[in-house]
Amino acid sequence: MSQDYQYTDDERDSKPSFEEALEELKSDSDSLPSPALVLGLSGLSPEQMTELRPVWKKLSPNYRRILMQMLVDASEASFELDYEYIARENLYAEQAEVRQAAIELLWESESPSLMREFLKIAQQDTVASVRAEAIKGLGRFVLLGEMEEIEQKDARLLQNFLSELTKDPREDLNVRRFAVESLGYCTSKATTEAIRMAYNSDDPLMRQSAVVAMGRSADNEWEEAILEELESTDDEMRREAVRAAGELQIQEAVPGIIRFINEVEDERETAIWSLGEIGGKEAMRVLENLMEAAEEAEDDKMIELIDDAMSSASLADGSFMMLDFSDEDFEDFEDYEEN
Repeated sequence: MSQDYQYTDDERDSKPSFEEALEELKSDSDSLPSPALVLGLSGLSPEQMTELRPVWKKLSPNYRRILMQMLVDASEASFELDYEYIARENLYAEQAEVRQAAIELLWESESPSLMREFLKIAQQDTVASVRAEAIKGLGRFVLLGEMEEIEQKDARLLQNFLSELTKDPREDLNVRRFAVESLGYCTSKATTEAIRMAYNSDDPLMRQSAVVAMGRSADNEWEEAILEELESTDDEMRREAVRAAGELQIQEAVPGIIRFINEVEDERETAIWSLGEIGGKEAMRVLENLMEAAEEAEDDKMIELIDDAMSSASLADGSFMMLDFSDEDFEDFEDYEEN
């Protein structure tokens, strides 16, 4: 289950008190948890978590599972919401879906203690989907290791663990492919080998993960492969290639990103972000066309997204060669209002 949580300022201002949220939890009726409850459980103190704990344990398994997924959906839509204490409380819950949701809720935390918890879960949990989620979560700690913001012995331990997972054919597919993605954040021979092995796989999901890792690697060795995948017949692969092109700031990818915008209507956000990362005259030209269309459509969300991308885009400084685009590349922009 997934819901779109776009709270208004008035709704955030009228956030229920913790006591009101607790009373709703105590009722644990057959109805779904309310959006108000989701707000009321955000930002708990350690003392409030202590008070919540016995009530939480009495929730029915189905209610608890649904509520945890609602917290995940809300936290993804509203960055200011904070469920860290609830998430940590449920990392070892009985239900696998609850454990997985707890890991997702901790997507912003950079605590070394959490890295150790994720590593333990990745090694010991009996459910592959939970282990895979923990391995995804370990990616940011790989990046922190690359930035020397965690102990280097911990960084090496983590990299070695993930590298071994990528080589184990007995492992679950998602475990292996998310290990490749997480390993992509570090610069090493093991990373290069893991990406190459994944990209040569016959499995399309593994190959997509290879492209994800290429983008994260900050290694221009992969530019040719990314440009090739921009022309893939698989829209999921094209999306990952678009993102990777942005991460590596591949100027030559701009024509392929234009085609992606015209042909894959529901993935424009990824393409716009990527153009902002690439920058340069032609990326700015595309963003300006998209901004004009978004303004005509009065699409405030898209206007904000494009404005952010334009702010990120590099100003032309004469160092980038103008790329040759045909009018056909831009012909679908005027159809924006219909999408």
